[in-house]
Amino acid sequence: MKPVIIVTTFPNKTISKKIANQLVQKKFAACVNITKIDSIYSWKGKIQNDSEYLAFFKTTKKNQTILKNEIKKLHPYDVPEIAEINVNSMNKPYLDWLIDSTL
Repeated sequence: MKPVIIVTTFPNKTISKKIANQLVQKKFAACVNITKIDSIYSWKGKIQNDSEYLAFFKTTKKNQTILKNEIKKLHPYDVPEIAEINVNSMNKPYLDWLIDSTL
């Protein structure tokens, strides 16, 4: 089974942790890494400078669609980034754990 990482950003730590906990509990993701970042972007014709939380949802190819749909459903942004990183290689013990920890 192939590993996949789904990436998104959240406006604050509380929301990012709440959604991450829900999706790990449902076994749509095995693990979520969250880190604070500074984002500079254009929104409605203006340049924005905001702090956000970047989340890496680690899952399998089998769960990628349901995970992305759940993120979209729960996400507070009007236009959330939901990007997919296909992983070509992962150490076997970690991959075994990831598969065992998801649906």
